[in-house]
Amino acid sequence: MSPTEYQELVTFMGRRFDAIADRFDGVARRFDALHAHLDERFREVYGHARRDALDRDLTELRRRVGDLESRVDQIQRHLPS
Repeated sequence: MSPTEYQELVTFMGRRFDAIADRFDGVARRFDALHAHLDERFREVYGHARRDALDRDLTELRRRVGDLESRVDQIQRHLPS
């Protein structure tokens, strides 16, 4: 192979590798976008689940406070005035 042919081969292969690298970059960008989308959805779903759990906990806390208030009222009714 002559030096000129070698240089032409290197140039040709360089272009081919650049094209392949561009494709991989495009795929990587698509995966990054997909990852960002899934991350956003996960946070949204997790946030809703967490809020639901907090709502359940708050409801239970309110029920327990109501039970305590009822018990305090019963005790106060039985105490002499």
